[in-house]
Amino acid sequence: MKETLKQLKKMYQHTGYHKKFIALCTLIIITAVIEIMTIPRIVEQILDVEIPKQNIQGLLLWVCVYMGILLGQCYMILKHCEMRSILSRWIKHDLRNAIFEKLQRVKATFFDQNESGLVLQFLQEDTQNSGELFPIRLVEMLVMGLARFGIIIVFLIWTNVEIGCMILGLYILGFLVTVWFNRKTMTRISEIRSLNTSIYTTINEGIQNFLSIKLLGIVKQRMYILEEKLKAYNMANIKLEKIVSAYNTVFTFITSFSTIIIIYLGGLEVIQGVMTYAQIMIMTSYTSDLAFEFDWFIRHLTDVKESFFAYNNILDLLEKTEEEDLEAGEVIKEKITSIAFEHVYFSYNKEKKNIKDVSLEIKENEKMAIIGKTGAGKTTITNLLTRLYEPQKGEILINGKDYRKYSISSIRHKIGYIMQEVQIVPNTIIDNIRYVNKQISKEEIMGIFKDLKLHDKIMTLPKGYNSNIYEETDLLSAGEKQMINFARIMAMKPDIIILDEVTANLSWKNEELVKNAIKKVSKGRITIMIAHRLNMLENCQKVIEMKEGKINFL
Repeated sequence: MKETLKQLKKMYQHTGYHKKFIALCTLIIITAVIEIMTIPRIVEQILDVEIPKQNIQGLLLWVCVYMGILLGQCYMILKHCEMRSILSRWIKHDLRNAIFEKLQRVKATFFDQNESGLVLQFLQEDTQNSGELFPIRLVEMLVMGLARFGIIIVFLIWTNVEIGCMILGLYILGFLVTVWFNRKTMTRISEIRSLNTSIYTTINEGIQNFLSIKLLGIVKQRMYILEEKLKAYNMANIKLEKIVSAYNTVFTFITSFSTIIIIYLGGLEVIQGVMTYAQIMIMTSYTSDLAFEFDWFIRHLTDVKESFFAYNNILDLLEKTEEEDLEAGEVIKEKITSIAFEHVYFSYNKEKKNIKDVSLEIKENEKMAIIGKTGAGKTTITNLLTRLYEPQKGEILINGKDYRKYSISSIRHKIGYIMQEVQIVPNTIIDNIRYVNKQISKEEIMGIFKDLKLHDKIMTLPKGYNSNIYEETDLLSAGEKQMINFARIMAMKPDIIILDEVTANLSWKNEELVKNAIKKVSKGRITIMIAHRLNMLENCQKVIEMKEGKINFL
């Protein structure tokens, strides 16, 4: 319990909306006090004083007071509902931003070690649950449930000490039963969360690999896997519901004696003239409210736990997940003129070595092509060079120096990476180039596209270089969009170029366009090409074949 409260305090501090939470809780408690402490006294005054005296003027006065209090209460309820909703949205927004920013800084190993469904759960379900923890679920459980329960108990004891204390004893017994049942729900909630992550992963894999699944004819098998996981998820929820139902039955049986206590003991005191009919009626009414408030508290325990787990997992991600230290090390100021791999070994997991004893060297103005089957280790070479990963054995040297002595950011700043898929950023052609070099002029951008033989095509577009290629996706062909990648690299002016299957799925005409672009960007630079097509290997000084993690020079 102590650790849970300590963690809750940490989460509360992390939200950053302390004053707003205090204002919200204060408003709700004031609303409850006005309702519970004043309205019964007005009702008692009307029933026990004004009506017996047949005082119509007094009756009208108290009815107006009653209506005024109800209207004020309605306004305050509306206000705190609005505050809760706004606070919840703000927290969700902040958490999603924090998670997304964190995912940009984590090491690549994070995505190797965690299922894609977990990442989706962080961004979707966990942020949803976490955003509701304080402004909705805890407020409803503690302030709208437990606090109102406490105020009603105080009112009952104030009205009649003996009856109030006996009712309080019943609910203490009910609370002990609640604690016992609550422990049983913990296991089920954890199981449901794990199954939910697995379902997210299966669905995400089905979306990402849709074409492969269709072509391989394994749709039924994938559906069977998902159905089995959904069945397990439903069974876990059914077991949880059974626990909750059993609890509700036991708790209702215990607390139902409170009405019997009021009817019997209160009835005796009315007969003896100690209590009035209005008082016993109000106590009976509030006993029903007491059961409702306590049930409101209990029903939110599961929701609060779910939100607590979700927020706890988010904090673990934000605080414990290791990040890349992009600035640690020296800054590479000189031009990179050589890269060398010396007896490099690397594996993504313990089961398979992806790179085995790789030694190679490439110098300025040289082109090196890497060929091989899928999974042979081609991309691993470039992943190591860009320091997404680092060798587990051996060294990678830049200008004769261990590249781990340089900062990651300065290494990546020297590398231009062109992939098969083109990433188009919102807005114009100029915006798509200028974001890598804010100082570049429009004339320089036009000069780059002239070299890439795309200037004439751009000038035929309705808005020329101001055409929005993000929204109007059909303005350029696939090969012409690939020139956007090349233009960025030319604007960036790196020392190393990595070309990863840049001609895959392109027509012959577009392939010729790309070949010309390669000649332009590779001039005076170290160039590494990953390719399947042999016609892309022309003018390469070195060609290596990757096979089962080893290299052969061709």
